[in-house]
Amino acid sequence: MSGIDPNILNSFALVNPAIASPLSLIATIVSTSLSFVIAWYFLKSYRFTGFGYLLGLPVGFIFIAISFIFQHLNLVYSQDPVLNPAFFWVQLIMQSEGFALIAASYQLKNAGHPDAEREISSRLDRDMVDSFRSHYSHARRKADRQARRRYVLISLIPLIMVPFPFILSTFTLASTPYFDYPRLADLSFYMRIFNMVALGYILKTATVSLVRAGNIRLLYIPAAFALFWLEQYSLVIAYFDNSTVSFMGSLIARLAALVIFVYVMRQVVTASRRVEEIETREKA
Repeated sequence: MSGIDPNILNSFALVNPAIASPLSLIATIVSTSLSFVIAWYFLKSYRFTGFGYLLGLPVGFIFIAISFIFQHLNLVYSQDPVLNPAFFWVQLIMQSEGFALIAASYQLKNAGHPDAEREISSRLDRDMVDSFRSHYSHARRKADRQARRRYVLISLIPLIMVPFPFILSTFTLASTPYFDYPRLADLSFYMRIFNMVALGYILKTATVSLVRAGNIRLLYIPAAFALFWLEQYSLVIAYFDNSTVSFMGSLIARLAALVIFVYVMRQVVTASRRVEEIETREKA
């Protein structure tokens, strides 16, 4: 599978050459700065709560920020036959690893949630009673085993996502003695499909979690992930038709997602500070 021009490894090449480099620089500075701010907010949350699953969120956004830097370097060294594909390869890995780490964090969060633990425990108790009443019928035991296998599989899928981008990219690189531009372009297509799957899982998990908690105000977070998904989808469209409109749409979706994230995190921090001030006044 290959696009109209498989030698294009950087979507900024679709823009007018006179503005491609300045546009890439501005987009990189803004995107990287916002990503590091988001990572800093999540790191503060991790230090405050100590929940291990939160560590994947700041690391994930740091990886995404690094991918933006390598995307710009890929454009700067577009005429270099070695650095151009190398930077493109690193960009793909970093971005996909970032989304995979965020997906794994959401999976670990749900796996360790007290409500989920109580639900699982209650379900197991009911299963034991039902099994006793049915005299441990063979059909019942088989159904229980299948249910447990499905639960384990669903729990492991996000964790398997983490090493997958590195393994796939390394296999593609190692299977060819020299950098193969069309093959790298095809790799970008598959990695963006992977990103869409990871973001779809994050979007579903984040939305369900916030709705169950009744925290409607934080539904901006799933909206931000939806914009990230739209960014990847637009890049997939650009892969097939080399459309400048599709690429610009992906760039706008990315920046909007990052801005929404920063806005939500600032609101959460501000609200937390107000609660702390009120509690301090009440104690005084």
